[in-house]
Amino acid sequence: MALIPLNTFKTKTTVLSSSTTYSNFSGVGTSTVYTAPIGVTSIILMAQVANISTQTQYCSFMHHRNRPILSDAQGNGSQSGNTDSLLVKNFAIPAGDSASVLTGKLILEQLDSIRAHGSSTSTLQLVLSVLETANT
Repeated sequence: MALIPLNTFKTKTTVLSSSTTYSNFSGVGTSTVYTAPIGVTSIILMAQVANISTQTQYCSFMHHRNRPILSDAQGNGSQSGNTDSLLVKNFAIPAGDSASVLTGKLILEQLDSIRAHGSSTSTLQLVLSVLETANT
């Protein structure tokens, strides 16, 4: 059995599409850009979106919970699986500009995902700085 390194820093980059692969929110199509591996908790340290077009573009960015979360001993905190939580919806980014779509750090439990999309395909570039930590 291979061991997972305790801490691994990664940079993930992608060009956002206007895909409608998922649509848990009315008018918001998304595509998965990163998923925390099995046995790993990931911390999203930074999420920056750059508009490489000549017109204002719009970005949506969300956390996706794949697995259900059971409630604690007091009966609090349960959450069903396959749930999206919007962090930014249709955020305007002017032509040639960039924006941070995450103001703090975001924890992704194993199999949680980051989903995002742009108003037009190939006009927005997303960069994620990720710290992956092995679950022990």
